Amino acid sequence: MSALFSEEPSQVKMSRLIALCTALDCTPNDLFEVDTTPVELPSAPIRPVADLPKAVSARGRSMPPP
Repeated sequence: MSALFSEEPSQVKMSRLIALCTALDCTPNDLFEVDTTPVELPSAPIRPVADLPKAVSARGRSMPPP
């Protein structure tokens, strides 16, 4: 439980969430804040053709270079 208070957890087990809600007499909605601010994703650079994965044959093996 100390990790929940000392850092931002990446996951919380349901049993711990239930225990917290029981101890604090609250619901999960009382514990979490959702940030609905839209996030702009950076545009990914276009990969050169040489970096693209090689074609795969019908037998599932990589094809030799052209």
